[in-house]
Amino acid sequence: MTTEYDLSDRSSIRQYMRQQRNLLSPQQQLQAARSLSKLILSQSWFQRAQNIALYLANDGEMDPIVLMEKARYRGKSILLPSLNPSKNGHLCFAPDDGPQIKNKFGIIEPDPKRNRLTPAKQLDIVFMPLVAFDKHGGRLGMGGGFYDRTFEFLKQNPMSKPKLIGLAHEFQKVEQLPVESWDVPLDGIITDLAVYNVKA
Repeated sequence: MTTEYDLSDRSSIRQYMRQQRNLLSPQQQLQAARSLSKLILSQSWFQRAQNIALYLANDGEMDPIVLMEKARYRGKSILLPSLNPSKNGHLCFAPDDGPQIKNKFGIIEPDPKRNRLTPAKQLDIVFMPLVAFDKHGGRLGMGGGFYDRTFEFLKQNPMSKPKLIGLAHEFQKVEQLPVESWDVPLDGIITDLAVYNVKA
């Protein structure tokens, strides 16, 4: 099978997948978001969870907006990531309905100085965006390393909270991603078509 990227080169995969997901129309994105939400809502581990971190989609990312609305309706606490002002390169988490600002990347996020923050270890599930993934739980992000640094503690104790779940379009799956020593493996990936590796 021929692909238009080099599987051994993270930046080549990243460039190709970002192009592909930005080709999706708003209608295709909404349909994918609905399918994704339906898959997640049926999972027992999601039904049990209370503190759930999501994200505001950017750059063609799989959009969790439908999931966010349905989770809120079910009484879940929804939190969003912000760049941590007191710990460089890390994320902090704040309620989705508080004051927001635009961060240095031009992305809207909760204002970490005007919201009550929830420690990462108190989250039950963190749904995170990704650029590409493989069936082993490998995740390729945008390259900033924010999620990897924030959840590095899980490498010492993989059984502790939170559960890390990547969200993607099915076409973002690749055979095998090159792994770096700092990568924190995911507990699973969910696309608009399938659930991969998520243990209840």
